[in-house]
Amino acid sequence: MKKSDVFAAALRVAAALSVFAAAFSAATAKAQDGSSTEVTLMEHKLRYEREKTEYLQKDILDRVLGPDKAIVVVDVEFGLDTVTTRSFAKERKSEQKKDIGQIEYLLPGVPNPKAVSAGDPTGETKEESGQQEKTTVEVKVVLKRQIVTVLHDDKVPAARLETVKDAITSALRIDARRGDRIDFKETKFTRGFLDQILKPLVLIPLILALLIIYFLFVPFAGFLRSYVRTLKEKGGTEVTVDSKFGTPEGEGGAGGGDGTGALGAAGAAALEVIQGEKKFEPFIYITDDNLKRMIYLIRKETPRTIALVISYLKAEHVKEVLLSLEPRTQSEVAIEMATIRQMSKDQVMKIDTDIKEKIDFLIGGVGPLLKVLDQVDKVTSDNILDYLQNEKPDLYDKVRKFILKFEDIKNFPDQMMQVILNCPDLKNSALLAKALKGSPQDVVNKFFANMSSNAVQLVQEEMQYTQAVTEMQVEEERKKILGVVRKLEDEGKIFVREKPNTSALEGEEVLCDDSSGSESASGPAAEYYQAGVAAHDAGNFQDAISYLEYALSLDDKLTDAHNYLAAAYYALGRYDDALARYEIVLSINPGDGELSSFVEQLRMQASRR
Repeated sequence: MKKSDVFAAALRVAAALSVFAAAFSAATAKAQDGSSTEVTLMEHKLRYEREKTEYLQKDILDRVLGPDKAIVVVDVEFGLDTVTTRSFAKERKSEQKKDIGQIEYLLPGVPNPKAVSAGDPTGETKEESGQQEKTTVEVKVVLKRQIVTVLHDDKVPAARLETVKDAITSALRIDARRGDRIDFKETKFTRGFLDQILKPLVLIPLILALLIIYFLFVPFAGFLRSYVRTLKEKGGTEVTVDSKFGTPEGEGGAGGGDGTGALGAAGAAALEVIQGEKKFEPFIYITDDNLKRMIYLIRKETPRTIALVISYLKAEHVKEVLLSLEPRTQSEVAIEMATIRQMSKDQVMKIDTDIKEKIDFLIGGVGPLLKVLDQVDKVTSDNILDYLQNEKPDLYDKVRKFILKFEDIKNFPDQMMQVILNCPDLKNSALLAKALKGSPQDVVNKFFANMSSNAVQLVQEEMQYTQAVTEMQVEEERKKILGVVRKLEDEGKIFVREKPNTSALEGEEVLCDDSSGSESASGPAAEYYQAGVAAHDAGNFQDAISYLEYALSLDDKLTDAHNYLAAAYYALGRYDDALARYEIVLSINPGDGELSSFVEQLRMQASRR
């Protein structure tokens, strides 16, 4: 083989080895670069999803729908976008040929590398100039698709879901053309403790368990009460137990003496407990609500009886009782309280029972009548007062001093009148002008005497140039002025009228009619009748009508129920209904002259209407 052929083969082997080494290095670098790219994309995806999920949950879902009403899941897909840039540059190449003899070889077919300091070898040199193409590749991470899934409670309104959808679309820049979408999925969220209890699987067993406990323990408690009641009536039972075990002398004997068996001791202990619970406590039923009625019942009793009653009352109740008595009676009661006297249990129980049986059936008085007069209109109030003045002058005198009417302003002291007119609610000249329209001259003078000249001039101009006003408008403005007066009275800033005695009932004497059907009624009819009377006395006339009508449907012989029902109708302005009821009462008691006169007056008013 020629020497030139050997060199050529060596050159081919060296070239092949160089190509293989370059290819291996490129493949390794590509594999590493691809793995690094995948890791970078995954980290970017996880970070993006976490940040957007937290943002949507806290700033949109929890604020719009409320906490624990929905959860959100964000799923995104990222990709790589490659941008290639090409450029051209001029390049000059020089090629120098060497003679074969001048080439030095490190190995057969592998030339020896040229040293940096070595000069150019001799030989032919060829220079070429041309244009070189340069390519630049840039890789970017891009968002390919977003999918947002919202799991919400089934009770969330559709309008709020639409608001959430718009907010998410704006926040994440959802683009349907790119494949983005928002999915809403309805589900049932875990309820609170109360919702869990109200589930049928929990509620039904719970009710059954409570019923079982009730039926087990209530009869057992009744048995224990019966057993203790028997022990109380018959006393403890002595039980003697013969024992074969001897008892040393001096350590309890042989069961004789006053000792009882185990059952007797337990019974005695139970009896002591029940006796402690059943201890008689007089007048414990006296409360703030019925104190006035109790005072009315005992006001004519002897000082000794009054002293006995108040000795069992609370300190604040004792004070109210004493304040309601005459000065002389107060002194006599105080002396009786200071006197030590032994009273029997039967005596105390008799007084206690007597008051207890009467106190809940004592009705009427000035207080309820004043409430009625404050709530009805002026015409009705004037009719009632006119009737009282003509037929019951004593009762009229008791009632009239507690009633506040617009005409009473003329009797107010000037100092009180100035306080009233300085109230901000009465600085309106139009209000005063309407209220004084058609008023007596002495009332107008009382207002003008306590006002400045400018204020008087304004009111006079309003009264002169204001168009005609109705009586209803005038009455409405007068009610506003009287409301200011009552407010200042309650605040303690003025005192223009006497206030009713809050510690005792006032009114006509109690009349007891044993033949009344209302007194002898029993059962549901009596219960509804008493509820109607209580509602009437409290000023709840509509409720009183409901109760009394139902009581009469059960028993139409309740005479007093007809009477109270007529009064409730009258207070609400239902005069025809009131007249019909009063005529029923009159047919039952035709000899009642006062009622006959009142019914005749109602008939005349009805004919004028």
